[in-house]
Amino acid sequence: MTEEQDQQSKAVGYEAVNVSNKLHDKSFTMEEEQEQPLRRRRWYSNRSILSSKTFFTTTLLILVLGTTAIMYMSYKINKLENAIDIKNQEMDFDTPDVDSDNDDVADDIRTKSGSSYDSEYQRSKSPYRYNDRSSTYEKNPYYRYRPHPPRHETPTPDTTLCQASIFPGQAPIWLLPLSELSDPDAAITFFLALKQNPKAVQKLERIFWKITDPDSSEYQKWLTRSEINKILTLDSKILSAVKRFLRKQSFTSVELIGTDVFAIKTTIRQASEFFSAQFRPYKNIKTGRTIHLAQGEMCLTDEISQYVDFWLDFVDDPFNNREPTDPSKKLTVFSSDANATDTVTTQNIPIIVPQFVRSYYNIPDVSKTGLESDVSQGALEFGGQFYSEQDLEKYLQEVNITSEPLKTKHILGINDPSNPGVETMLDIEQMVGINPLAETWYFNDDVKNISSDGMFIKILTINELDDLPQILSISYGRPEANVCAGVTNCDQNVVDLNKRFTIRANIEFMKLTMKGITVLVATGDDGVNDFDADCTNTMFNPIYPASSPFVTSVGATTLVNVQYNVLQDQPPACTAFNPPLVCVSGGDEIAVSVYDPLFAKYTSGGGFSNFAPQPPYQKAAVHDYFKKTSVMFPPPSMYNRKGRAYPDVAAFGVNIFAVVNGTDGLGFGTSISAPLWAGIVSILNSRSIKITGKTLGFLNPLLYKMAKECPECLNDITVGNNKCTRAVCTDQCKGFQAACGWDPVTGLGTPNAGNILQYITELLKKKMKKTEYN
Repeated sequence: MTEEQDQQSKAVGYEAVNVSNKLHDKSFTMEEEQEQPLRRRRWYSNRSILSSKTFFTTTLLILVLGTTAIMYMSYKINKLENAIDIKNQEMDFDTPDVDSDNDDVADDIRTKSGSSYDSEYQRSKSPYRYNDRSSTYEKNPYYRYRPHPPRHETPTPDTTLCQASIFPGQAPIWLLPLSELSDPDAAITFFLALKQNPKAVQKLERIFWKITDPDSSEYQKWLTRSEINKILTLDSKILSAVKRFLRKQSFTSVELIGTDVFAIKTTIRQASEFFSAQFRPYKNIKTGRTIHLAQGEMCLTDEISQYVDFWLDFVDDPFNNREPTDPSKKLTVFSSDANATDTVTTQNIPIIVPQFVRSYYNIPDVSKTGLESDVSQGALEFGGQFYSEQDLEKYLQEVNITSEPLKTKHILGINDPSNPGVETMLDIEQMVGINPLAETWYFNDDVKNISSDGMFIKILTINELDDLPQILSISYGRPEANVCAGVTNCDQNVVDLNKRFTIRANIEFMKLTMKGITVLVATGDDGVNDFDADCTNTMFNPIYPASSPFVTSVGATTLVNVQYNVLQDQPPACTAFNPPLVCVSGGDEIAVSVYDPLFAKYTSGGGFSNFAPQPPYQKAAVHDYFKKTSVMFPPPSMYNRKGRAYPDVAAFGVNIFAVVNGTDGLGFGTSISAPLWAGIVSILNSRSIKITGKTLGFLNPLLYKMAKECPECLNDITVGNNKCTRAVCTDQCKGFQAACGWDPVTGLGTPNAGNILQYITELLKKKMKKTEYN
């Protein structure tokens, strides 16, 4: 080191020490500042000084420690700011995380990306940010100073939350007005759905994907109702605020369902004051139910609107009315002379009975072999669809099957056996025909004395039961686009209630399957559209809840090249009628896609959700479908290729023997396909429970894995399309084609139950050998 460099090093060392002394020496004056050069020389001449290298090292150490301290303090300040900001946002309903210390199912999972707080404002709050690539802190180009509001101030909403209801002259055709205004003292029930904590929902969904993944060590570790509700519990301050407000209204009763929905019973007078709206009575000509609908907008006060997601049951539930025409057309009825009514009888009319279904799909005859474990199955019904024990008994006699009637405790909700519904009897008869040894359940309106026939409220209510069947079959649906009424704020900022409704209903389906319950849903009978479509629409209309990523969607197939040989164990139904009514013994399976006036009369539903993203379990299968060069696809603008694709599987959906209201007939529709799968899955559950002690629960990750590893487990359906609806079938109609592998017409295909049993047996036994699974 040169003499000049040595002097510079000494100067730096002096200044570093002397500046530190200055901060503590109150007697330091301006005159002394002017004498600083003299002091520097005197200081070095009168003291023993360290070597230049030592001073240089000391200086660097001080600088490094100082810089580190500054960055650490910046990090702590930024973390504190974030905590304060999240606490402030809590007032706008983003509540703190609700992790459970007792959650033995999954660890507390958090991510930075995808969080509701991951916004430009959040990025701009710290002067420094951490660079993952260089592992260093750097200046934040987004930084802007923004003062936080005082913590004691509660942000107030800018507008009153409003929802559109029925405007004069716009009531659906199945509603008849009874008078101009509702009786002020008439009783009415409505529901307030509170906003959920997004972080809690994210945590619940992450647990869901772990416990439903066959490759996970957490597979089949189902949760209880209390464990699920503990994860989704809202902030007690928010619940208290809403309860205090509702108590002021003097409603007849207020009940909290689950963790975040209030059921409110009151009068028209109180509801009119609460929502600043007038009500008019209507009668549903299909169900006979009298309902009260608000005329125009309904608005909610600022005091709690910031906590409310939406409200329900002021509009007649569309799931009750998914059949704009006569629902009896689901069934072709036989007259006493053995001829099918309203049909031409110059050709054989095929009848499909359980004996043929078992043979064709390689299903074990549990009436002979018995079940390996006790299992249960159930049907979820809507809108005046009742169950008749007499119809079930007659059906069992006709198909020569023995089964116990439904137990009284397994008939939940309102039931009128004297008025059985087509949908109900099709559902129950088909699942009992496949598995007559399972305990079968029936659900209708007014479960747990909560009167609502809506999809969201019914699933929410069922989720509050601890004793449930292991399988639920649902044969109802509605287009996503009008599954609910529209919502607007009073300042005209539009919020899509249809999307909010499906998001919340999806969470309820997810909760249901996390208990180990399988939910099977029919995909509908109008192809890629709905009944009201005339094939001039520019976008397809996916059906909900078939489009939910948390259910197993079931499409329908029919037969060509039909054979009519005598069946083994042929039941009386096959000989009770003279030709042309003949039981089927064989044939080739295709998708239901021909608008046949004699048999099909519909097209199996399928397509892509416009709301729900495509779940990971099916991405590879969907990608493979769109790689096929031999398939003609509809215009990409007509569907959301990245949405949840459905169906997942398929089964027979035409000419199924049934008994309704004491009369024999042939049923058709995906309403038959879903309960057929329910009966099969209950047999699979019997094997799963024997091996692991647990049900199969949500099937889809298992089904798509199985289709890849065991192609012989499913019958691939490669013929057919879903272009037409029940009402329209022209050259303008567009849709999807069946193809090898998964397709949006029949999904992965129809079941080979024997091979599926063998596959799951090997899979579950292999997992039981692993320590982490046990």
